[in-house]
Amino acid sequence: MEADLNGLRRRELKYTVPGSLALAIRDYIQPLFSLDKHASPEQGGYLVNNVYLDTPGLRFYYDTKFRQETRLKPRVRYYGPEPDNFLALEVKHRHNAISWKRRRQIPVDEWPGVLEVSKSVRTTPSFIDLPETFEEVNHLYCTAPVLHVRYFREPYTSDVDEYGRITFDRALRYRLAHGLSELRGSDDDMTYYGDQASVQEEDSPVVLEIKTAAFIPHWATDLIRRFSLVQRGYSKYCYVIDACLENGHDAMELTL
Repeated sequence: MEADLNGLRRRELKYTVPGSLALAIRDYIQPLFSLDKHASPEQGGYLVNNVYLDTPGLRFYYDTKFRQETRLKPRVRYYGPEPDNFLALEVKHRHNAISWKRRRQIPVDEWPGVLEVSKSVRTTPSFIDLPETFEEVNHLYCTAPVLHVRYFREPYTSDVDEYGRITFDRALRYRLAHGLSELRGSDDDMTYYGDQASVQEEDSPVVLEIKTAAFIPHWATDLIRRFSLVQRGYSKYCYVIDACLENGHDAMELTL
């Protein structure tokens, strides 16, 4: 659904806001932004599915949680309630405040073979030379699916910048993957973030992301000041793994 952003360096600012404030921000940006061309005008967005992979010791989780200066995160993405013809294999890199990702599509039926790596490889490579492709990460770190996250995204793109994007993510839910290659998951198998009873309420939390080129444009700073937005480190992946570890799950258990 997104444009080809391979290698594009960008800043990502994340906020959690009440639903009513998200609506006010959406109205405010209308003169400068348009609904993403891939979003259904009738629905106002699309369903996103991310399957996150990690090492047996949850290396990528801990790198994110403790703000490792340079880090990466592999994931598989598809759109809609279930995989269609293609999947996107992604590696999201981050160095300080700048992030970029490498992405390529594969046919759905090729996915199980991607995970066939030598189980004898247990290297822990330095982040000085970052692996670029999904296959390189999978091979070097022996990754396995850990978490499947689903949410509804309302995306907008800037009409005045070469690159500028604002997204609102709602109804976040998840299921543990336990190292399995299965990508499908019905909503009945998923757990909502937070209180499920409040998910459909007007002021239920919305994850707001402001994505710009490395230089933050004036409209972004004006938006942040006007609505008194306070940035917080929010990772859809870490949120769930935090809860699992607090509830007694073992790191190895989550990847087996």
